[in-house]
Amino acid sequence: MQAKLLSIVISAAVGSLLLAGNASAQSNVTIYGIADAGLEVINNASTAGNSNVSRISSGNLSGSRIGFRGTEELGGGLKAVFVLESGVAYDTGAYLQSNRAFGRQAYVGLQGSWGSLLLGRQNSLMLEWMSKYNTMDNATWSSKVHDASFSDRMDNSVKYIGKFGAFDVSTYYSTGFDTVKAGAAVPAAGEVAGHSKVGRQMGGGVQYNGGDLRMAVVYDKKNGSSIAAENDTDTHLTFGARYKFGDAEVLGGYLQRKQEVVGKADARTNMSWIGMTYQLSEALQLSGSYYKTDVKDSDKDPSSIITMVKYSLSKRTDLYLINSYAMNKNGSNLGVNGFGTDIVAGKNQFGTMAGIRHTF
Repeated sequence: MQAKLLSIVISAAVGSLLLAGNASAQSNVTIYGIADAGLEVINNASTAGNSNVSRISSGNLSGSRIGFRGTEELGGGLKAVFVLESGVAYDTGAYLQSNRAFGRQAYVGLQGSWGSLLLGRQNSLMLEWMSKYNTMDNATWSSKVHDASFSDRMDNSVKYIGKFGAFDVSTYYSTGFDTVKAGAAVPAAGEVAGHSKVGRQMGGGVQYNGGDLRMAVVYDKKNGSSIAAENDTDTHLTFGARYKFGDAEVLGGYLQRKQEVVGKADARTNMSWIGMTYQLSEALQLSGSYYKTDVKDSDKDPSSIITMVKYSLSKRTDLYLINSYAMNKNGSNLGVNGFGTDIVAGKNQFGTMAGIRHTF
């Protein structure tokens, strides 16, 4: 089904290109970015003991970045588009996303009335759509603490995005979702002759934009990123909704995850979340969310609460205070930064971060 849809879209794009002819082109390039840094303090921050840690952290509310975005008018309603976006750690100046120069996004494509067809390193719909159905978006402390797929990006991908009235539709296919993993430990991370399943990722979704009400459903499936694991799969089916009334908005969702490893029993996980934001004044916003992970056939079911106070100094500069409390059961090891990170297994953890975010 996805292959047929992509075939139709490619045909439409080629047709638009032919109609464009030799129309005079107009192009523009924009430089943009986000600078976000703050102070983070968490307790129970060592797997060896009950230690506290204080540190400067980058990209707390939004991932710090610098990017280049461009378009060229080709005529006949057709555009060429590109994005090069680099993740930057403001605490050290280092590249992020496994030291990629443009690790956040790097794609080129065509755009017309039929939608957009894009090639390169791109966001999955778990990141592009579903992360926006919780109060924290894709902040360091958000839904991705419970499931890292909310922050997924894909190498070697082709993606279609279309808008039809109040509905957005999208589908994508990657021939190797993370080729940086290739090496001694992972001998192949995609695009291997005779092994098309290695590192494969595919997905699709539908999103409804109805003014005060927005909803989305997304399906995403990955295959193992080595020849030995090519038949292993990790599948997500996720639903999200948000409803705005007056100065308040309620956001929530539900995720079903199934991990299949050849020769082993399937691992199933359900995750749910609910939260609210309230615009107390033009400058001051309050928000809070509750997240819970239900691990099937296990009593290790951690949960977390995240609250935020955000104050806008201007249209481009915010101050924020974020608090998170991770609650573990029966030896689970969820920390405020995710599973197995900076946490004593079975302990609860509290974290707070205060910082500044500037967009340009």
